[in-house]
Amino acid sequence: MKLPQFGYFTPTSIEQACILMERYGAEASVLAGGTDLLVKMKQRRLVPRYVINLKTIPGLDYIRYDESDGLRLGALATIQSIKNSIILKRNFRVLHEAAGVESSVQIRNRATIAGNIANASPAADAPLALITLNASVVIANASGQREILVEDFLVGPGKTALQQGEVIREIHVPPLTAGSGGAYMKHAVRRTDIAIVSASAVLTLEDGVCTEARIGIGSVAPTSIRARAAEAVLKGQTITDDIVEKAAEAALSEARPIDDIRAYAQYRALALKTAVQGVIAEAVRDARWGGV
Repeated sequence: MKLPQFGYFTPTSIEQACILMERYGAEASVLAGGTDLLVKMKQRRLVPRYVINLKTIPGLDYIRYDESDGLRLGALATIQSIKNSIILKRNFRVLHEAAGVESSVQIRNRATIAGNIANASPAADAPLALITLNASVVIANASGQREILVEDFLVGPGKTALQQGEVIREIHVPPLTAGSGGAYMKHAVRRTDIAIVSASAVLTLEDGVCTEARIGIGSVAPTSIRARAAEAVLKGQTITDDIVEKAAEAALSEARPIDDIRAYAQYRALALKTAVQGVIAEAVRDARWGGV
């Protein structure tokens, strides 16, 4: 099916893109990788009057790391570049793993981190990992920029906290505490499918005791969410099989799985418990071996 007709803009700066988004508002859509937008346009599920192409803005595909500031990902950094990054493999394993299971290599080569987040799918992999890394979205607008946690940026299926005239500039991941470890797990029928359930964990251990815990669960709620009840079970504890079991049960109590074409809610609940147990155990091992 052919694309519908639309006006096409090629800004050369993030400021120009913000001006265009302010001017055209809901009539405009932003094009980054196009892996979701172009499909929706061909299917007539989305018919914007204008398309604003961010790919014409130079220098937005960076991956930068500083020990004191952490990680900064430009809006146009591709999922494949994140998967290939030695920086992420050494310092942010959980995001590196999430990028590696996102769809196929063909899609990862085009899909961008900003588009992945802005799409606001409850089954997306990278946003869930970013939530457990306490990452934030840096949003540009006509008056400057603002920063909001990824967790708060995602407000519903396909819905974000972006306001008219705003464009994602970058993703900021703060540095991790020494003794931290992380893990990501996705359960799907095929490797390239979107997740039936997913789980992510970042734990910090000090003398064998969990001093900090962030657990994320995906595909079991309207958005990817932090499982704070599970985190509370882990904090202040030496991680044993019994504690892991209790944390997984707590995570399940926070989930709202549904029946859909991919799985029944009951199956999702069972798979989620297994996934949460798996990422906690793997994050503990990672922390003991030198961390994220």
